[in-house]
Amino acid sequence: MTRPTTMSAARIHAFGGPEVIRVEELDVPSPAEGELLVEVRAVSVNGADLQLRQDGFDGWAQPPLTLGMDLAGVVVDHGAGVTTPAIGTRVHGRRSDATRGTLSTYVAIPADEVVAIPDGVDDLVAAAIPLVGLAAWQSIHDLGELTAGQRVLIQGAGGSVGHLAVQLAKELGATVVASDGPRAQGRLEALGADEVYDHRQTDVAATTEPVDLVIDTVGGPVTDASMDVLRDGGRLVTLAGDPDQERAAARDITAQVIDSWMDRDDLKAIDERLVDGRLAIDIGEVVGLERVVEAHQLAADGVGKVVITLPH
Repeated sequence: MTRPTTMSAARIHAFGGPEVIRVEELDVPSPAEGELLVEVRAVSVNGADLQLRQDGFDGWAQPPLTLGMDLAGVVVDHGAGVTTPAIGTRVHGRRSDATRGTLSTYVAIPADEVVAIPDGVDDLVAAAIPLVGLAAWQSIHDLGELTAGQRVLIQGAGGSVGHLAVQLAKELGATVVASDGPRAQGRLEALGADEVYDHRQTDVAATTEPVDLVIDTVGGPVTDASMDVLRDGGRLVTLAGDPDQERAAARDITAQVIDSWMDRDDLKAIDERLVDGRLAIDIGEVVGLERVVEAHQLAADGVGKVVITLPH
């Protein structure tokens, strides 16, 4: 079958709400040296996608831009110097360069930014997991250095990153304290969280025992409040906050902001857990590319992980 010369892509030409997104026709790219051409099957919507659309990460990126940061698809061509994964291999991964989006029917992407999707993981899960899975894994393992027997508080534990972090922490043998709104309580209990709090009703710092690690997915005042729960010498990893380093230093707290990164070994470790059931991701909504505006609205409304399917 002859590959088409044009493709559909979700693009923005100005910052703003979901209504600024347009599905446009572009030329199918040719993979450069070190790249693969991937026929994209599915792409998820992340909080970072919403921020890119709204303000380009405070002006760091400028339109026009193609949206999307992670993907699942099939290898259809190789650039110079690349022979693997083989043509026909199902792959997934995440962009290191947010200005080169993945929400298009074809994507040229560096070969080291994808891994083969194992049997038993479908395209929707494969598209949903890379960015949030790596953020959870790296928060727990790389920056958080969590070990068996320690206590971890996960702020926003019901969210896309948070519910994965709960599962990874439980696998390690940690005691998991989970904080989120009332809608998340039952799910967090089902995931095995040892203590579950409704942040609207409970002052977690005044209720639970000190913890060794806080994973903060919320930011703002929650980042500051997180230090109140930490023991002296503990660790804070935040995805969205700006920790007070002077306050942290006074108590020997290591406070870090995580900007998760593509790591093929980390993603393979996550995939192993998806296959054997140690890890599962909640997908809230699945929509087609023609409903991309709605997909961003759904993601902003907090309906759960949203995945966009691409025609092929």
